[in-house]
Amino acid sequence: MLLETIPLGRTVEIYVDREGYRYRLTSKVEYADEKKVCVTLIAARGRAFKFMPEDNVSIIYRDNETMWEWPNCRAGIAKMEGVLIHYFEISDKGKSFNRRNAYRVTLDTETMFGFYMNASTGMRVSEMPYPDTDDPDFLSYKTPVPEFVQGMVKDVSETGVNICLNVSMKTDDAVFFNIPSPLGELKSKAQIVRKSEINSKGSKYSYSYGCVFQQTDNRLIKYIYDIQREMLKKQRELQEREEELRMEISAQKGQLVGENPESAE
Repeated sequence: MLLETIPLGRTVEIYVDREGYRYRLTSKVEYADEKKVCVTLIAARGRAFKFMPEDNVSIIYRDNETMWEWPNCRAGIAKMEGVLIHYFEISDKGKSFNRRNAYRVTLDTETMFGFYMNASTGMRVSEMPYPDTDDPDFLSYKTPVPEFVQGMVKDVSETGVNICLNVSMKTDDAVFFNIPSPLGELKSKAQIVRKSEINSKGSKYSYSYGCVFQQTDNRLIKYIYDIQREMLKKQRELQEREEELRMEISAQKGQLVGENPESAE
């Protein structure tokens, strides 16, 4: 897909690998040509997100049912018609990207999930909310305390996670949590995109949530691949054992026929 064909106003995802973490950002396209795309300034609490020269930046865009990725982008801030925007200069052609191809592994691991309540929006958020400095109540602002609930990480991939909770949440709510692993606690933040009730008899949890990662520990990818390799190794060992058993059974049958030639006639 050609970068310049992205319609203005459409949303793109920006993935940033930095200092052992992967961040997911979103913004809307303001301008695009064959070598550059500009998006609405990505900012939080009045501060623009600052890209570093050592960041590994990729852009992902959904065109109907197809997703496209532009890796290895150079990012920065500029002005367009007097308004600050973020720009991304591409170095490689866009290639098709299938989020479903991200290998998903089952964990069924229990952990604690935390969130903050954003008083102005009523949403649960994964980062501590701060008021604007020009807010008249700024001086009386009290640091919010996060809430924690027990839940389960059902399965996980590089881009998303399925979690189970007993708390009813809304789409676009977000949580932070650690994924226990042999590599250590993998800090993560995720935003809910799908919700379903769990009706299975005897289930410990009432709700299942499909989430996309906002931030993950880069070691998560290694952890997933380690599990994948172990699963493939067990599959190969099982197949080899089954083949050995078939050969043993076949040899035993041949031996019986040799000992009783009349039975073979």
